[in-house]
Amino acid sequence: MTGTVDLRPLVPAIMVAFTSLVVLLAQAFVGKGKRAPSAALSLMGLGGALGAVWILARGPARGAVLADAVTADGFSLYFQALLLGIAMVAVLLSPSYLRAHGLERGEYYALLLMSVVGMLGLVSSLELVSLFVALEIMSVALYAMAGLHRSRMESQEAALKYFVTGAFSSAFLLYGIALLYGVSGSTSLARVELAMGSLTSGTAGLAVLGVGMLMVGFGFKIASVPFHMWAPDVYEGAPTTATALMSAGVKAAAFGALLRVFGSTLPDLAGEWKPLVAALAAVSMVGGNLGALAQGNLKRMLAYSSIAHAGYLLVALVAAPRLAGEAVLFYLVAYGAVNLGAFGSIAALTRDGREPLSLNDVAGLAERRPAVAAALTVFLVSLTGIPITAGFVGKFYLFNAAVSSGWVWLALVGVVMSVVSAYYYLRVVVAMYMLEPVGEDTWAPIAPAARLALGISVALTLLLGIYPAPLLDLARAAARSLL
Repeated sequence: MTGTVDLRPLVPAIMVAFTSLVVLLAQAFVGKGKRAPSAALSLMGLGGALGAVWILARGPARGAVLADAVTADGFSLYFQALLLGIAMVAVLLSPSYLRAHGLERGEYYALLLMSVVGMLGLVSSLELVSLFVALEIMSVALYAMAGLHRSRMESQEAALKYFVTGAFSSAFLLYGIALLYGVSGSTSLARVELAMGSLTSGTAGLAVLGVGMLMVGFGFKIASVPFHMWAPDVYEGAPTTATALMSAGVKAAAFGALLRVFGSTLPDLAGEWKPLVAALAAVSMVGGNLGALAQGNLKRMLAYSSIAHAGYLLVALVAAPRLAGEAVLFYLVAYGAVNLGAFGSIAALTRDGREPLSLNDVAGLAERRPAVAAALTVFLVSLTGIPITAGFVGKFYLFNAAVSSGWVWLALVGVVMSVVSAYYYLRVVVAMYMLEPVGEDTWAPIAPAARLALGISVALTLLLGIYPAPLLDLARAAARSLL
């Protein structure tokens, strides 16, 4: 009911926010010299929120609340479940990594949880101002996480660059919202959609300019070319577990909002924004993959890979809305599992503040850490898009959506760039299995929690590559609820 005060659809976000406060205060209630169980508390809160999402998905408490500003439809619940799962895996990866760097502090987990609150709001917003507020909650927490390693200059540089470019992109987004408000007289997505169907010659130009500014703002958040220059430095300088959350969670949340705003709210202006999105997709695929070819640092390589994958996802956005929704929703699950696993493999090996960041560092890793080498191989093969992995199935549906909607040239660019990507992904595999180890074995044994996180990621990557039907059905139902 419009204007209802029933807050049940907000329960998952409220639970995560409350857990963040508990984690932040927990250290005050433990003895001197002891550490609060921040990771365990975080997992409990995230697990409870995931249970609340499941109850909402099966119960009657679904719909818009707070004057139709936030919703708990099938689309938002799908993304909430995905984001909470990503956060849980990121928490599992964190304790051993933070100990290795001397960063085991409760504020890390509190910031992680608050960023998840922003992500949950971002995929649930039906109103542009609430969407902007959620985006800022997510972003501010991530700026702080990027600079958490205060003794490393690279970490401080990453935080500053992330903050400056994030503020710049937020300004574009806010100007776009202001222009759409000027045209429609409302920030409600439903009312904006109605206004877009009755534009006059005097308001059409303002509407197109507003939509363009929204795309620029979102382009920074998803790290598409030419709004990507912050990503390699931030991914390299931030703590690796924070980078894992950024690469998987931020992209999922941003694309959830993109689908709701562009696919559902602005279809009447599709003739104006689809060529722009197609151009961004093409240059992101080309720029991301060519940039990755030149990288010797594994985290920077994965950053450019993330830019390329933003391009692959944008390919689907120009397709017919329902096809785009199904393809993007499936691919984000596969991409989240793979990227968490890839960054998690680096984080899991960290010892005494040192991480395996170059090809020399991972040379002969199959001999020293065969399980980690095998897991990382699965993730890199999936990012390439080789069959029997989730990456292959995801790319197939992305490119199929584009071809079915007449964007054949864009799908061809994606296929060619996927072939190019095989070089820089598989050279890491070659180094792990075909080169001799360099120096002494200085890498840490894998902690049980990190082992569990990597096992979950490997299992999802292979399961979705062999048997994708159940997730495709869920993605189709979620897309249908939106589009």
